[in-house]
Amino acid sequence: MSAISVKNLSKKYGTFHAVNNLSFEVENNHVVGFLGPNGAGKTTTLRMLVGLSKPTNGKMEIAQTQVVFGKSAANTKIGYLPELPSMYRWMSGAEYLGFISDIFKISAAEKKTKINGLLKLVDLTSAKNKRISTYSGGMIQRLGIAQALLNDPEVIIMDEPVSALDPIGRKEVLGVIEKLKNNRTVLFSTHILSDVDKICDDVVIINEGKLVASAPLSILKAQYASPILEIEFTSDPKTIVTDLKQQKWVKKVEHSGNKLRIWLIDNDVVEKNIPLNFLAQHKIGILKYGLTLPETEDVFMSLVEDKK
Repeated sequence: MSAISVKNLSKKYGTFHAVNNLSFEVENNHVVGFLGPNGAGKTTTLRMLVGLSKPTNGKMEIAQTQVVFGKSAANTKIGYLPELPSMYRWMSGAEYLGFISDIFKISAAEKKTKINGLLKLVDLTSAKNKRISTYSGGMIQRLGIAQALLNDPEVIIMDEPVSALDPIGRKEVLGVIEKLKNNRTVLFSTHILSDVDKICDDVVIINEGKLVASAPLSILKAQYASPILEIEFTSDPKTIVTDLKQQKWVKKVEHSGNKLRIWLIDNDVVEKNIPLNFLAQHKIGILKYGLTLPETEDVFMSLVEDKK
């Protein structure tokens, strides 16, 4: 059974379709990256999933419970972290979690144990009595994850949880998300595609409000991402770039200084030494030469460009 089910979901603003007949499923206990260009409809979709925005059409379920705008029983099964979490900055971290616990009507006997456990999970035990106003961006996001877990949700939904963080803060938040993946379903939107490679099982990609792909990341990489040949030369290879782009075995070329990244039509091109023969004809020195594994960014760009 799916942890999240979205069927024929649409959201219109006048004649503009922010989300257009979108359907996808998310499996239990998976971490799923929700991807798309700016304006693709990611935040609109997430807000509908948590019951904060009313869809024009369609049906959504969280843990087999239908999402209903304004009075959704599914909300008891969701933990939500918006892109910019709003907190009472004069409170300490522990006080804030205590305040949210009271909203959820968690008993006094259970509250202390639960709060201490969550503070430990997100590595904020030593800062629990400090005012939130003194927290770094990464600490605030980790506290936001802790509050999203207070009601023991089956599904955690996060909107750009690491987009505004420095590398240290990002690493801390990703570490917390990775801890959740064995017993929670996590759906999070992000523009940082290298993070998706690190922690995601699956991806859902949308563009212009429509579904582009929904599948395990490994399958998408095998199916859509072209093999990439990375070459470093002894000098700038700019004289061969135009000719290279016209070769039938080349899908795309990226040129930076003395380096080229060449997207190939398939692995046979390398096995038959076609690129080496081409370079030998141009008599240009090579320092490094090798294939690299495709990354999420390569899959994303390939799929979105194909749809365009």
